Amino acid sequence: MRKIIKPEGLAVPYPAFSPAVRFDDWVFVSGQLASNYQTGLAPEVRGNEAVPLAGEDQMIREGRFIFDALERTLAAAGSGLQLGVRIDQFPTGPAIMDPYHVARRKAIHPPRPASTSVLVDALMVPEARIAVELITIVVDGALNKEGIAADKIPQTIFGVVPAIRAGDFVFVAAQVATDFKTGVAQEARTHPSFWEGNDVDLQARYILRNFQTVLAEAGSSLANVVAAQVYLSDINDLPRLDRVWREAFPIDPPARTVIPAKGLGVAGTCIEINLVAITDSGQTKKEVVSTAKAPPPLFHQSQAIRAGNLLFLSGLLAADENGLAPSARINPHHPYVNCSASAQMEHVMAQAQAICHAAGTDIGQAVRLLDIQTDLRQWPMAAAIRQRHSPDGEPATTNIQVPGPLQVPGCTILAEFWVGMES
Repeated sequence: MRKIIKPEGLAVPYPAFSPAVRFDDWVFVSGQLASNYQTGLAPEVRGNEAVPLAGEDQMIREGRFIFDALERTLAAAGSGLQLGVRIDQFPTGPAIMDPYHVARRKAIHPPRPASTSVLVDALMVPEARIAVELITIVVDGALNKEGIAADKIPQTIFGVVPAIRAGDFVFVAAQVATDFKTGVAQEARTHPSFWEGNDVDLQARYILRNFQTVLAEAGSSLANVVAAQVYLSDINDLPRLDRVWREAFPIDPPARTVIPAKGLGVAGTCIEINLVAITDSGQTKKEVVSTAKAPPPLFHQSQAIRAGNLLFLSGLLAADENGLAPSARINPHHPYVNCSASAQMEHVMAQAQAICHAAGTDIGQAVRLLDIQTDLRQWPMAAAIRQRHSPDGEPATTNIQVPGPLQVPGCTILAEFWVGMES
């Protein structure tokens, strides 16, 4: 059963915002910023501006504020930080990450959630330096959290395990092609003296080999990956990525969202990937969902994958094989009649609803949304459309601005939905 969680006294950016959604044994927490949503950074984060260097580092205070808010939200949902299975961090610059890790290490003890961190262009509060979203299990549920070690792959320096298993689900931490010693791993580097190889091909293969090891340790495999996020520093690398992706996932590829990134966690890397999988021998099975009522995927990914009580949709654009949807195009001779952002979101929501209906659910049952835009100034128009489809409350939502372009010229909005399925 889907339940919106709104802790008393917690600041929210707008009235319809859902701080978290509890669905069965899962809790999905919206991207949290260190803000009261009135004055930018919260006063306790900002500190004494007359003496800015006195006291604790402001960026550590920013991280601590976020984890305090997450803890309050989770307590209201019947969960806690130690039950986190996946955490996604969206910093606007690298300087925040070390202070943030100081706060995270104090707030969450090992095994910490499977982690992803990528640089974005902007957040909903311009002064905020990081947004953090979290997925947890509940205290009184049937799922147990287990950290998965994998000694045969390079060991991270960030204090997280390669994967977390919860029931039949495996949340695999994001990886880049590094050995955590010399930067980009030697076998993932192109040689400057030879016209052979390319960065995204070598780095993607390196990451996928490591994933095979991690998944095997968790009792899973690439064949049972149900969802993936791929962050690219150059969206033009997508065709080469898809060549490798087809080899790794020749049939029934996972739902996938490919997102441009301002920067990744290791200098010289051009791709970062995280995964959600199910165990090979568990009761939860992978089911491909497709419908002719939504445009077929333009790239090598399924429209959606159902796994147990969750439906994972691939990232949606207002596009088909002819590019940007006609309804979202602006007539240069009559430019004031329609709003492209609104029209794009209408098209995206229609696709999402068609896919959900094919799976036997409704987009109003969405539990998580990653809302990706190339210009957050268009957010109000898109959000007004989206909120009409959530009469019982919005999904847990994280809003980020990424560098354009997206995969299809003219598209400025990309939406990734996870939707609850009744058992």
